[in-house]
Amino acid sequence: MSSTTAAELEDLLGDVNPLMIERILATQATTAEVAEALADAEDERRSQERHVPASARVAEVRAIIEELIDDREEDDAATYGAPA
Repeated sequence: MSSTTAAELEDLLGDVNPLMIERILATQATTAEVAEALADAEDERRSQERHVPASARVAEVRAIIEELIDDREEDDAATYGAPA
C-alpha cells in the first residue's frame, strides 16, 4: 500500500494546519492507517477508553491527531468562551 496524500488527509481531517499535514505525511502512513487513527482518537474521546493501536504508525498518527483535536477544542473555547 502507498502512503496517504495531502489531498486525502484534507478529505479526512478537513481544514487543518499544513504543519499537521506534513507531520502525518512524514509518518508514511496509508490512508487506512490515518482513518484508523482518527476513528480511535474520536472513539476514545467519546468512551474514555484507550484502544491499543494496530501498529506503531497508527499510534504515531493518532498522537498527532490528538494534538489537532486538543488544539481545536482550545480554539473553540477561546472563540465561544467555553471552558477548555
